[in-house]
Amino acid sequence: MSEEDSTVQKVEVKWVEDDLFLGVDEAGHSVAFDSALPTPTRPKPHPKGIGPMNGLLSSLGACTGMDVAAILQKRKQKVGSLRIEVSGKRPKYGHPKPFTEIHLRYLVAGTSLEEKYVKEAVTDSVTKFCSVAATINEKAKISFSYEIARA
Repeated sequence: MSEEDSTVQKVEVKWVEDDLFLGVDEAGHSVAFDSALPTPTRPKPHPKGIGPMNGLLSSLGACTGMDVAAILQKRKQKVGSLRIEVSGKRPKYGHPKPFTEIHLRYLVAGTSLEEKYVKEAVTDSVTKFCSVAATINEKAKISFSYEIARA
């Protein structure tokens, strides 16, 4: 890929204390990352942020959720709410412990939602549009399901 065909995104991750880090993007938006694992300085940790692996799952859910919402709105579907439950399976032992399987469960509510559009939106997001899914897909098997509730 040539320089003309690519973009560069940058974030900065700053150490605050112990296992607490603050990720900041170029616009100044931030997210706190922390660990729930005990350390010599924190035998009983009280995390002040999301763990990095849960952050990855959250990023995947947010990425696909943005696609699904946009696709459904484009299809003139009346979405009242959209919630994505994301679960990841990873080894209990050894290092590293990458996700081997990830499942996204979309809970969509609204009036007059047509199942064909919900199915299309979810499928297209996970398999075609979401860059986070495309990045993860070679390492972890991504599956998905959806449920429609009438608002």
